[in-house]
This record gives sequence, C-alpha cells and structure tokens, in this order.
Amino acid sequence: MTTVVITEKNRAAEQIARILSNGKYKRIRIESIPVYEFSSGNQSWKIMGLAGHIMGYDYPSAYKDWRAVDPGTLLDIEPEKKVLKEEYASVIRKLANEASEIILACDYDREGENIGFEAKDIASKVSDVSFKRAKFSSLSPEEINRAFNSLVEPDVNMAMAAEARQILDLKMGVAFTRFITLSVREYVRTKKILSVGPCQSPTCGFVYERERTIRDFKPTDFWKIEALFNSGETNFPGSHRKGKIFNKDEAMSVYRKIKDCSSGSICERNVKESSVNPPNPLNTNELLKRGSNFLGISPENTLKIAEDLYLAGFISYPRTETNKYSKEFKFAEIIDEFRNGHYNDCVSLLPGDIHPKNGKKDSHDHPPIYPIKSASKKDVMKLSENPDYWNIYDLIVRHFFANLMPPAIFEKTHLAVLVKDEIFDSKGSVMKDAGWMQVYPFEKSSDKLLPRLQMGDGVNIEEISCNMSQTTPPKKLTEAELLTLMEHNGIGTKATASGHIETNKKRGYFENRGKTVSIMDRGFVLMDALNESVPSVIKPEVRARIESLIQDVESGNMDIDSAVLEGTDLIKKMYSCLSEGKDRLASKVVAAISDEAAQEDKKNFIGYCSQCNRILKIIKTDNGRFVGCTGYPQCKNTYPLPRKGALSILRSSECRRGGAAVIKVGKKYHWAVGIGPCFTCEFEKECFPPEIIGDCPECDGSMFVIQTEKSRFLGCTKRCGYTQSLPDKGRLTINEDKCENCGWNILRVKEMKKDALVICINRKCKKRYNKC
Repeated sequence: MTTVVITEKNRAAEQIARILSNGKYKRIRIESIPVYEFSSGNQSWKIMGLAGHIMGYDYPSAYKDWRAVDPGTLLDIEPEKKVLKEEYASVIRKLANEASEIILACDYDREGENIGFEAKDIASKVSDVSFKRAKFSSLSPEEINRAFNSLVEPDVNMAMAAEARQILDLKMGVAFTRFITLSVREYVRTKKILSVGPCQSPTCGFVYERERTIRDFKPTDFWKIEALFNSGETNFPGSHRKGKIFNKDEAMSVYRKIKDCSSGSICERNVKESSVNPPNPLNTNELLKRGSNFLGISPENTLKIAEDLYLAGFISYPRTETNKYSKEFKFAEIIDEFRNGHYNDCVSLLPGDIHPKNGKKDSHDHPPIYPIKSASKKDVMKLSENPDYWNIYDLIVRHFFANLMPPAIFEKTHLAVLVKDEIFDSKGSVMKDAGWMQVYPFEKSSDKLLPRLQMGDGVNIEEISCNMSQTTPPKKLTEAELLTLMEHNGIGTKATASGHIETNKKRGYFENRGKTVSIMDRGFVLMDALNESVPSVIKPEVRARIESLIQDVESGNMDIDSAVLEGTDLIKKMYSCLSEGKDRLASKVVAAISDEAAQEDKKNFIGYCSQCNRILKIIKTDNGRFVGCTGYPQCKNTYPLPRKGALSILRSSECRRGGAAVIKVGKKYHWAVGIGPCFTCEFEKECFPPEIIGDCPECDGSMFVIQTEKSRFLGCTKRCGYTQSLPDKGRLTINEDKCENCGWNILRVKEMKKDALVICINRKCKKRYNKC
C-alpha cells in the first residue's frame, strides 16, 4: 500500500518529495497532473500538489438568471458545494483507492486546512482510508522531517471556519451585487457590473472616507514666527513657542515687538538620550506595509513574491499574524546558516546574548516570517529575474537581524532662546549608537546639529520672520496605511487583505498614484450612495462581527450552522436598508455610469458642462445633432453644431475664447463648441497656422495647402488669385528641406504600395526634380 501526501501547490509537493526521499524521487504524471513517487523502507509514497481550492460554493443553476430571481431571495437559499477542478479530483480518487494513509500537507491556516478537507471529502467518497495532518512553517529539511514524524489529526474547526467565510461572502456578494447592478440598469443601459463585497466594500470605504475628508476640508489661516540665530560659529533656526498662531492680531503684536531685536540669550538647555527600539518580528501585514513603504511594491505582489520565496525554501511561511518568537525558537541554527555568506557582516554585529524585541501577537499557528536559507542576489534571481524578489528577500533577512540587535541611541538637544520676553525653541538630534539601524538601511536618520551653548550665552539674531500659511487637509492614504486600517478594524485576514485591495483596483474603484491610493469617480459615487442608504455596508463594524463569528467557529466556540445563520441575519438587515433606499442609490450611481460611458465614447465626448460639471457629448437625433449635457433633464445646457460634414474632435487643440472643444468639420474648417465657426474668429490663424510651402510667384504672399472634400491645391495667403494644383492621391508631407533653386519646401507624396515621391511642387521652378 501507499502513503499519499496532498499539498496545496505543486512546488511544495516536489520540495517535500525531495526532502523525504533524500533526492531519490521520480516525477510521473497521472492524467496530466504531476505526482512524485519514491520508496522508503517497505513503504511507497506518492505526493501530489493541488492548485489552491478544488471545490467551491455557488447557487443552484435555477438561480443563475439575474432577472428571473429576486436578489433578496438568495439570502435564504443554501449554496451548493461543487468540484471546480475535476482533473485534480480524478487524481485524488485514483490515489485514494491505493492509499493506506493520506497525509494532508497544505498550508497551515484556514484556507489551507479547508483545501485539505476538500481533498478529504473527495477521497472519502471512494475509500475509507485514514487521514493525518502534517503541520509545518517552512519547507526546510528539519521542519519537514519534524512535521512528518509528528503527524496530528486534521483540524475540522479551522476548515469549517473557512467554509463559513465562503458561504457568507458568497451570499452578501451575489445578493448585493445583483441588486445594485439591476437597480442601475433600470435607469441606464450598461453592461457594467457594480460589485459589492463584505470585505471589498469596507476596504474601499476607508479610501472614500479619507477622500471625503479631503474634499470637505476648509483651510484656516495661521501665522508662524521664526528666527535664524547665530552662535558665533554657526547659524541655527528657532520657532516661536506658540507654534501656529491662529489670531492675526496676536501674531502681529508679537512680531512687531521683537522684529528689530538683534540679540537673544539661552534661557533653557536640555540634553538627554533617547532610544529607538528595533522593529517587532515580521508578520504578514507588516511585511506588506514595509514592502509598500520601503520598496514601492504593491501588497498583492509582495505576498506573491513571499509565497514564491517560501516555496523555494528561502523563507518561512509568509501568512501569519504572529509577531513574537516562542522561547523554543532556534535562533542559533538560523544565525549559523548566515554566518558565512552575503550577510556575514550582519551576523558579526549581533550581541553575544540574543534577546528578540517581541511583539504581542501569537496566533499559535506559525512563527513570524524569518529567513531559512542564506543566499546571494544571484541565487535569488535564479527564481525570477524580477529584482523585487531580491529586494523582498533582503528586507526579510535584514528585518530578522535588526530585531535581534540593541536599540539605536540618540542624543536629543533642546535650546530655548529668549528674545525680550518671547521664547523660541530649537531642537537637535545626534546618533550616538546606530544599533539595529546598522543592518537596516530602510529606516534612515540624519543628524541635526546644534551649537554647544550654555545657559545665559548670548546669540545674534540674523533674521526674524512672520509668515502666514494655511492648514492643509490630510494626505491621501498610502497602501501601508490602508492595510493598517484594515488590520485594526478586522477587515480581511493575513491571507486576504492584499486581495481585497487588488479587487477594488480591478473594479475601477480606486487606483495607485505613486505610493498613495486615490479613489476613482465610480468608487466615490458608489461609496457615497451606499453611505447614504446603508452605511453599514462600507463601515467595518458588521464585517468585524462576521469575522468574530468565523473566529468562534475556528476556536470551537460555535458550530458552522449557527455562525452562518447569525451572519446571514446581519446581511439581511443591511439588505433591507438597501432595498428601502433603492431609487436614491440608483439615481446617484446612474449619473456616474452615464458620465463614464460618455467619457469612454471618444468619438462623442466633448468635455465638462460649465453649469453642472457633468459630461458634454455629441447627441444625434432625427432632427439633427448638437452638444448636450448628460445631466439632462436637470441641466438643459446645449450647444449647436454644423448640420453637415464629418466631425472630428481635436483633443490637442484649445479654444482661445473658451469654447468647450474644437472640432474639425470635414476637411473645410474648424468649429469651436459654444462659439461657432473658427473662420469668423480673430485667433484662427494663431490657432491653425496655414501649412506654408513657399513664396507666392505673383505677390508677396505665401503659398499654403487648401483641402476640400473633393480636391486639394495651393492658394495664396494674400488671396491674389494665384493657385496651383497638388497631386490628388497619396499622403502629403511638407519636408524641412528646401529647393536649392526657388526656396520652396520639398513635398513628399506617398501612395499605397508605391515608392514615395519627393518633389519641388513649384511649377515655375526650372529645377523641379523627382526622386525616390
């Protein structure tokens, strides 16, 4: 008989086979799926890797038709669990029939346990084989051998917690998405799906709340009084102790009193040491935040890279909430691994006694993220040519060593300068001992020196200023700040947080601009509408409660049926509020959808309405065409257009008289929306200078290209009556080269499937020439 091992991914399966067989394994295929087999003693082994979830929940086919099913009824329908990847299920059945034991070796977290139970459910239908669980936090040989020598029972509670999440997420996501999308489609024709989700929407809600705060912000004037002092050796700045003064009269009174002073004296002097502790051990959220802040890598990409590094044996399991090491953690083994190699300088800086600076979280599943294998940049880049792989690996290694080192020590100096009876403060800082910062270049500190002055010493005043400024709104969220908000409010888990951010980006709800997250029009309008009708959808409280129900299932304090029932009741209450505010919500979202559609219609999009700031677009009816506003009927702003001629909007042109857009009418003339034909405007020649070819042979004017619908020719800018024909076929290009005889620009004529013709077009030139 055979021991069968099932892992979450193929790369993990091969790595485990390599370790358990001491490299003596064979790769075979069963129905195109890789399987690794070897023998150990009298026992044969077969190890297969899955591709994530192989089963999933969905509603029965009778509920697939959006228009035939009331979305609210879906909350009372039990979804079905189905096999999603039959090719993997088929191999599991075959292996189960020959297995004496099946060992589940998926990632040790909710989703990994659930994936293992999916395989268990499939195998149990064809065999009564027994199941065990291998728990490990890295793919190092020591960890894998330990796990397979101390197998445990599969954790049904952990698997059912993931099951509860899947069911509740499906119910809310499908019901709410269908309801909002169908409500909007009653007002506007659109194929867009407006997706709403229990974690996706609160995630977007954080970005929306920050954006609304920024938009609603009203700046306030304040004054700051600052001085530049000179100690005789060097200049140093000081700020008035009151800081921001919001009363102008008060600020000016202080300034007038001291503005002509030429000296001051030191009235306070404080020098003290302060320390900056090393960072806590690295968990998933902290890795994602630091990858974004220090390296500019998105959370989604950081997690993917970390998973690849884990599967390649470079680091420990990257999905963990733990940020404290256990007393049993074997630091010596990890440090010895790095003693000779790229990071030997980090090892040499470690203190004799290792005392990690631990955090407070222990999820009791995995240790913090730490490096397993010492590697050079060349070693890591074999995994991928993407430099981010090395950058993430380097961050994890240096974070591990930084955590084991002593604090950084700074000497902080504070000087107070008395000018008449007003006090100015100046602060300085000097690093005395770099501590952990020696190995952690991502957090930098620069010295700010102050002169060595004593109490009562005099200083000269170089300058005193009183400057008005304004308070500023908060900055847009960074991805690191967004992850922090999600973590503090229980939105998502270590495994899913980055995915919720990425989902919002794919839906067009927000986007990255540099390191910040900026909400898009569709996201803002949808969140705004939900905030008015059912704010709990975008607030974290309900999702946090659902997450606590899921946690109760995992800890064994609640069964899955009770958790799903209570979670569904919470969702039903939100759905009821959503239904009551249907028309108000739809009307808000419809405006955004209409504007988006108009903007995406490049042939007809004109710009923004000066009266309501909605979208202006070309509208065609049986009676003609005109420019109208998508805000109709509330906004009736319109502009006329020429009745005939093909219209081409010139995006790069701007009307000097404030027209909404400039349009080319056929090949004849230009039209400014809201103004009229450009040939009646005094700025026409400035906006559309003629294409000059050369001097007119009959007067002191210039010859330029004139195009009509049926022909093209040269005319004179002085309208003397002299004209000259041009080739009627081919693309015309006026070259910078000039004819040596007459000085006209050389013309290039290119017809399809013919060589280009380069000519002097002046028929009075004695040296007209052709060349290819």
